[in-house]
Amino acid sequence: MSVRLFVGNLPYDADESDLREFFEPVGTLSAVIIPVDRDTGKKRGFAFVEFSDADQAAEATRRFNNQPLKGRNVTINEARARGEARPDAGPRPPMRSADSFRSGFTSRSAFGSGDFVPDPSESERAARAERRSRTFGANAKPARRRKGGFGNRGEMGARKGPIRERTGGRFYGIHDDDHFEDDLD
Repeated sequence: MSVRLFVGNLPYDADESDLREFFEPVGTLSAVIIPVDRDTGKKRGFAFVEFSDADQAAEATRRFNNQPLKGRNVTINEARARGEARPDAGPRPPMRSADSFRSGFTSRSAFGSGDFVPDPSESERAARAERRSRTFGANAKPARRRKGGFGNRGEMGARKGPIRERTGGRFYGIHDDDHFEDDLD
């Protein structure tokens, strides 16, 4: 009977020949599966290897778990079916069938029929929703304007309006050179 092992934390550049070479001291592999991402086509960082002998698979798990392959310590476990729970996971809630979901609901009459009796809990729910939604929609009250964090200066504390020209400072140019020569005389 063949045994399939999960090899995790696999280097992305590892290929089938690397895995066969890695597991060769224990025995020959009957199959190697390296899944790739459906969208990108890149390797996903794990693989499944299959041994034809259960003793060889157990020896491979014991011997190569947490051992380096191309610079990464690989994790080796016995592969489980997709839906099977992990042993370290907590208890799962029981699965419910579609019929068990339907049993919690009662059938209602159509709105226009004479049999229709509104549920009082629905009117309470609608009233709560009405109170909550007064700030949104066509009949909402207008929101009061709030002052910004910077007062009336606008963003970052700057005053609004045209930019003022700075006066003062020193101008350099042709006229300054004339004054310099006058001072030397």
